[in-house]
Order: sequence, then structure tokens, then C-alpha cells
Amino acid sequence: MTSAKLALGLGIFLHLALAPAGGAGAPEVARGAPEPLVSLVADEGIGAPARHGIAELLKALRERGVPAEKAASLDQARGRYLIVAGTVEAGGSAARLLKEAGAAPPAGEEALVVHRGRAGNRVLLILCGADDRGLMYAALDAADRIGWASDPRDPLSEVRETAEWPDVRVRALSAYTMQRAAFEQRFYNEDYWARYFDMMARNRFNSFTLIFGYENGGFLAPCYPYFFDVDGFPQVRMVGLAPEQQRRNLAALNRMIEMAHERGIGFTVGIWDHIYRAGVQTGGLTGPEAGGERPTPGLVWGVTADNLNAFTAAALDRLLVAVPALDALQFRMHGESGLKPGEIGEFWTNVFQVIRARRPDLRFDARAKELPDSVIDAGLRMGIKMRICTKYWMEQMGMPFHPTHINVQNQHDRRHGYADLLRYPRRYSMLWRLWNGGTTRVMLWGDPDYARRFARSAHLYDGDGYEVNEPLATKMEAQPHDEKPFDLLTPRYRSHDYEFERYWHFFQVFGRLGYNPATPEEVWMREFERRFGSEAAPFVAAGLHRASWVLPRIVAAVYPYTSFPMTRGWAERQRLGDLPAYAMNQGSDIALFASFDDEARRLLESGETAMVRPQATARWFDEAADDIERQAAEAEARIGDRRGPEFEMTMIDLRILAGLARFHSRRIPAAISYDLFRRTHDPAALDDAIAGERRAVEAWRALAAAAGDAYAPDLKMGLREASLCGHWRDELQPLEAGLARLEQERRAFNPSRDDGGRKGIYASIRAAVRPDRNGPGTAATADRTPPVVRHTPVTTAPAGQPITISAEVSDPSGVKWVRLRYRTLTQFVDYSTLEMKPVGEAGRYEAVVPAAQIDPQWDFMYYIEAMDSRGNGRIHPDFEREAPYVVVRLKR
Repeated sequence: MTSAKLALGLGIFLHLALAPAGGAGAPEVARGAPEPLVSLVADEGIGAPARHGIAELLKALRERGVPAEKAASLDQARGRYLIVAGTVEAGGSAARLLKEAGAAPPAGEEALVVHRGRAGNRVLLILCGADDRGLMYAALDAADRIGWASDPRDPLSEVRETAEWPDVRVRALSAYTMQRAAFEQRFYNEDYWARYFDMMARNRFNSFTLIFGYENGGFLAPCYPYFFDVDGFPQVRMVGLAPEQQRRNLAALNRMIEMAHERGIGFTVGIWDHIYRAGVQTGGLTGPEAGGERPTPGLVWGVTADNLNAFTAAALDRLLVAVPALDALQFRMHGESGLKPGEIGEFWTNVFQVIRARRPDLRFDARAKELPDSVIDAGLRMGIKMRICTKYWMEQMGMPFHPTHINVQNQHDRRHGYADLLRYPRRYSMLWRLWNGGTTRVMLWGDPDYARRFARSAHLYDGDGYEVNEPLATKMEAQPHDEKPFDLLTPRYRSHDYEFERYWHFFQVFGRLGYNPATPEEVWMREFERRFGSEAAPFVAAGLHRASWVLPRIVAAVYPYTSFPMTRGWAERQRLGDLPAYAMNQGSDIALFASFDDEARRLLESGETAMVRPQATARWFDEAADDIERQAAEAEARIGDRRGPEFEMTMIDLRILAGLARFHSRRIPAAISYDLFRRTHDPAALDDAIAGERRAVEAWRALAAAAGDAYAPDLKMGLREASLCGHWRDELQPLEAGLARLEQERRAFNPSRDDGGRKGIYASIRAAVRPDRNGPGTAATADRTPPVVRHTPVTTAPAGQPITISAEVSDPSGVKWVRLRYRTLTQFVDYSTLEMKPVGEAGRYEAVVPAAQIDPQWDFMYYIEAMDSRGNGRIHPDFEREAPYVVVRLKR
């Protein structure tokens, strides 16, 4: 766009050009008032989010010492820099000036355009949103860039022309209320929520979910009596809660919603418990604090099987009246909410009736776990705006794509993943919920590539978007409700007023890259530079980005299935069992990552696989540890006088994560050796397992030392009996005890009695266990490179017709085989396999999937496996760069 095109329109241009700041025709100014350098003119009638963005922009100018004014109109603007802000909806100056400049206006929800030019001798900046959120995002980005300007006399120098629109429609953040004292510590604090929602808005999150009742030990089970009594049910109450406290709670909730809306953030209340019946709902609390048997202070009493439906209907109706600005409700639908199987149908019919009568416009988010079709059907028949919310990757943070194949323990139910829910015709939308709070509980996390790929995956089934857990999501879970929350960091290492603020890069990548995957790198690099200086910043960022893949890889490749729940597994701090147990771990994508025991069997049988072998995973961890430590060392060397508590904590987190990578890189070959010992009874395998475990324990000792005293000595993040409390150093004693048991097992082993007839076989495969940097083969100089696969993905195909998949595959050693793995897009079925046969020119392979094997109820998915003559395999697409499968949308 040329500046001539941006010269506005003749009338306005002449007016502004002939009335420069301070000249004839300028409005009179009180004597002594500073002349504004910047004038901002905003459309009349813009909403609260747009006003918030403009206020933040003016604040940024003030903080840079730039004289600025908010002028009522263009002809009253006096500054040499003119900012015109508005929305297409408002139809004011911003949209009109864009049109006169020949620029396309923003179109669609949340879209924005930032346009630069001149108006006579003035610098002109147009900020235009399709709606209030779009304008707010434009203004907040401009505010950040004003802070980047090297010269405050040229405050708009870093503001760039752009046109943006949301790639993912819903970008949500969720918070639990797991412990009363921790929740109320922030619930009543308006300054906290102002900063929290500011962080969300600046990073373009547009939805917030506050969840009441999730293994809370009965707190907020259900939530209604925390806010009000319900007419006709005087026996239902939160024990010990006075009416004035209820009024305070209700006012605080409504104020939270108002503050969120002022920043363009929708607000969802999650109601996850409907009646308290102890069991899993206790969250591990025991004794009187677990409640359920008699009135217990702080817990709800009086909801029974007899009044459950009537009370819930009346209470929900009251909530919708008392909290009128709610945007959505999210419900846990199954037995863990307290409902018994025989109660579910009638219960949800009553709930649907209340919503239809009181708020038919309200969105209803249904948790997918154990959700029966009959409930979905009933809600849709009654006109409920239903959306299904499912667990993306267990209750943990795996890789940034839907698992290729979930664990078989839950393959045929709706516990997690998309199960069989992606049917056509499409009757409801999906929201993909990442339970990162089970994995990245306390340490820093943030990687643009991960967030970008995760956001891309949220488009599956035309998904509405995603929801991620807030940092520190489970803090104080399973602790007594009146216990004071612990401070995460010791005083020397604190750098922020509120703990969530140290996770600013987490907010950046999940918010900004969900809105626009092409968000320029400078958005986060400028913030790294502001905090750590231009010399150290690139290395701090690179270290954090690499380190942020360690925990997802642990979950995907080496995790035990028993650690599925957020309330049991913690890859950040747990050793994941003694070595004999660890050696039986499967990981959580069982079609992509080979398990340790499968690898042991494969080595003994001279088998082959295209899956990622454990040795390659160990090698990845070892290289990641090296890279993270290298980046940290470079940052340390360059930080200079910018060293402070935030830098110190960042380096500590990087070294802990490097230590975790090192621990698993050493433990994986030990696990393979132990599995080989179990299968062969060869003492040499046990000797190698012990040696590897000893090296793994040393790695853990080093990471515990790196953690030092920076974190609280007792990180209370869940049930103590599930190892969700404590410190990294607490794992050393059980690790050393496990090592001692292995050594005792070796001393007690009798080769002549226990060799099982396979004595000596280990020596022939021993070298293949090592995760040397060349690969999993047996010889250090062997060919380690898998075949090259070139393939044009088939992304659409007509329903009812065969699908032909072709690829070019090559390898210097020769291609041994190429296979197509495929299934319909439901996790309830296993993959089928077709040999891809050579066709046409050399190196071209093809397979045809018969129409009878393509169920039009679902879309279709496939991936390619290739093996060379040296035993090197590959899955295509490459999971390191994209999802390791292709989804084919059927044209119906």
C-alpha cells in the first residue's frame, strides 16, 4: 500500500495538512499545558474491550514519557502523530479512512488491520478491528511496540502494518478450585484478576473457565450453596457459611465475569460435582475432612438421592438469574461427578429443561468421559447448544498432535481422546482440552513450535478450539481446605508479585500462536530481551524452547499408563517407578513409540519396526540435555549485569529439565537390558541394567542439586501418597533403595539354575541396546539412515470410493518394504495394514484401500511405514515436524 493511497481523502487530508499541531485552526489549549506529541481519536460507541485496549495504549505512551491526548474528533487532534482507532461495527473514522486509503477492512470475528501512512505532515496510524476484540488486540499490540521504540520522540517506529484474523476460534484457559484457602486467596483479589485477565487479553486468549468441584474433597460439591441458598431446600447448605459470605462470594464471581468481559474474555463456569458421595471425589483426603458421613464445615450438606434432581434444577435456575452474564456452563457428565448410572438420564433431562427455559442461548459444554449417546441426543433434541469437550492426551501433556494410537486400556471407551465422537453428519462441535496441568505443574514452559502445531491440531473435525490449564493448576490439591497455601519460590528467587506472572511465555505462545500461527518471532524475543538483555536473550529463549519438549516426550514415550490421571502422574518430579516397573512402561502413543519390553523381544527375535525405538528416544533425551545445558551456559556467559531472580530461576528450571532428559536417556537402555534379563536370565543383561540405573541415579542427584533451595521444600501439588508432594531430592532415597534391590537381585541370582536355556544370547545383541549417537544398530559404523519418503498427502476423497495412496521411497541400501497403515477416524478400531507395492517408475509405491473398508460415518486417516535393507525404519509423516498421520476428509 503506497503512502499516497493512504492520504485519506481530499477533504480530510487538506484539513489535517493545513492545521498542523499548534498552528492556526488548532483548538485552544490551556496556558502551560504540554503540547501532545500523539493524538488518539477513537470511534464513539465502541465496547469495553476496545476501550481497554485504547487505555493500555495510552498508558504505554505515558510510561515512555510521551505527551499524548485522547481527542474527541479528528479536527481537534493536535499531535504530530495521529492514531485513529475504531471498528467496522461502529462504522466510524477508522473504517472510513481505511476505505479511502484503498485498504481492505478487517472481516470476521476478532480480525484486525493496522495501517500506516501520513496525513499531511503527520504520521498516521489506523487501528481497525472487525469488532471490539479485534480493535483491542490491535491496540494492545501497538502498546507493546511503543514500549520497543528506541526513541520516545518517535514512539510509533516499531508499529508495523498488518492484517490478522483468528486461526483458532476459541483459545481458552481453565482454572481449578481444588483447595479453598488457595482459591479464596485470589478469588477476592481484584488486582490479581486485573493482572491475570490483562495477561490473557494481551496474549489473545478469549475464554476463561473456572471449574468448581474436581476431586476437591467435597468443597463446592455442588457449588450452588457457596453463593446462595435455594428456596424450598432449607436443609441444603454449605456448613458454616454465613449469608454475608454467600453474598460476598456471589459479588466476587459477578465481578470476575465483568472484569473478564472488559478484556474481551468469555467466561465459563464449570460445574463438575453435582452431589458429594466421597469415593474419587475426596481427592485423597481422609478422615473427617473428607466428609460425606455427617455435616462437615466447608462442605455442602443436605443434597440426597431423593432431592438431587429437584434441588439441582432449582439451584441452576437461581444461578442463571444471579449470574446473568455467564457465557457458558461446562458440566462433568459421568459418575465421578457423584451421579449414579441410574440417575444420569433423568438428571440431565432436568438440567436441559432449565437451560432451555431460562437461557436458551447459553452454550453447554459437556465433558466427554463416559458421556452416553442418549444424553447427547436428548440435549440436541431439546435445542441445547451443546459442545463436547474431551481430553487431548490423557490428563497429561503429550506431543502436539492427537495420539496416533491411545493405550488399549481405554481404546473402546470415551475416557480420553476423540473416541468415536467424530461422526457425520456433524451434530455438535468439539473443544480440545489439554491437561498440561498434570505435567508442567511448576516449572517454566513455552515453545512456539509446539503451540503452533497444537493449535493446528485443534481444527480436527472443524473443532471450535482448545482449552489449556493455567500454570500451577493443581497447587494445594488434596490438602486440608484451611491450610495456608505454600509459596512456590523461596524469597531470593521471587521476581513477580503473583506467581502466575513468571509463566508469561506460556501465555504468549498458547494465546498469540492460536490466534495467528504466523505471529512474528519478535513478539516474544523483544520480551526476552527486555527481561534478560539482548546478549543473553537468544540463548535463554532457545534453551527454554528446547527444554519445553522434554516433558511431552517423557509422557509420550516412557510414561506408565497408571500415571494417566492428573491426580497421579507428574513427569516433572517423579522417577516413574523403580527400574523393574519402569521397564514395563508403554508410553502413551503405542503406534509411534516402541516400548522397552517390545524392543527386548524384537532384539531377541531379530525383528524390525518402523516405530521410534527406545534407543532413539534415549538418544533424543541425551542430545536435548546437551543442547539445553549448552544454551544455559551461553546465557550465563552473556547475562552480565542483567542477572536477577528471574534469570536465576530460569537457569534452574533449564538445568532441572536437562537433568530429567539425562535421567531418562540413561534409564532407557537400563530398562531394555532389564527386560532382556527377564527374558533370557543372562546375568550380563542384569549387570548392564544395574550399571545403567546407577548412572541414572547420578543424573537425578545432579538435577536435585540444580533445584537446590529455589523451590519450596514441599511442593504440595496433589496427593502425597501418589508422590505429588515434596521435592526432587525426595526421589533420591527410593531410587537408591531400588538400585540396592537390583544389586541384591544380582547377588542372589544363580546362573546355573536360572539361565532358562538362553545363556549367552545377550552378548550377541548387547551393542544394539546402547543409545549411541549413530542409532540403534549393532555396529558403530553401520548405516543408520532410514528411507526417504516423498508423499503428497491425500486430504480429501469422495465417500464410497476406494482411496489410492502413493509415495516415492528410496534408500541407498535398498528398500525392503513399504506399508500403509490406516483406519477410520475413530479410536475404537485398530489400524489395518496394506503392503504398498512397486508401480511404474523405480521407487514409486502404491496401495489402494477398498471402499468397503472406509466407513463414511467418520473421516479416514493413514500413515506410511518404510524399512530399508539394514533394518532402519521410518514413519511418514515425520512426527518431529507434523502429525505422524494424514487425515482425509470424506466428501459426503
